[in-house]
Amino acid sequence: MPRFNDNQDGTITDSETSLTWQKKDSRQLTGRWMHLEKSQKLAKEQNELKTGGFEDWRVPNLEDIKTIYDKNFSNRDFGNNEIYIHEYFEKGGADCCWTDTINGERAMMFSLVKGRSSWINKLGDGPFAVRLVRGERQVKSTL
Repeated sequence: MPRFNDNQDGTITDSETSLTWQKKDSRQLTGRWMHLEKSQKLAKEQNELKTGGFEDWRVPNLEDIKTIYDKNFSNRDFGNNEIYIHEYFEKGGADCCWTDTINGERAMMFSLVKGRSSWINKLGDGPFAVRLVRGERQVKSTL
């Protein structure tokens, strides 16, 4: 069974984590970059629309977003630079994605180019986007 399944409804399911991701990130959905608070609002809007038939979309935590990053995958971001997510994700997305991890006025971003996180002003508009997810939150391995 392949790891990722294109559900043909704008979503992708990861068989290793059971997480379901939207194929498009927020910039691809809305045509604009957005800060974390707008990203959280987008999740609420997607839930009201029942995107993919679901109403539990959320901003991913850091461990969630780490699961789709893999140097064995190759995709292209909005500037045609290589990012390391599966080809089923829509090409032309952001190279950095918001997580729900907040510390005061800063929030954690995850780079789909470098595979690492960094703190950014949570009201910074970009070029930042969110890739919405649903399913059980992933937790950091203690191994």
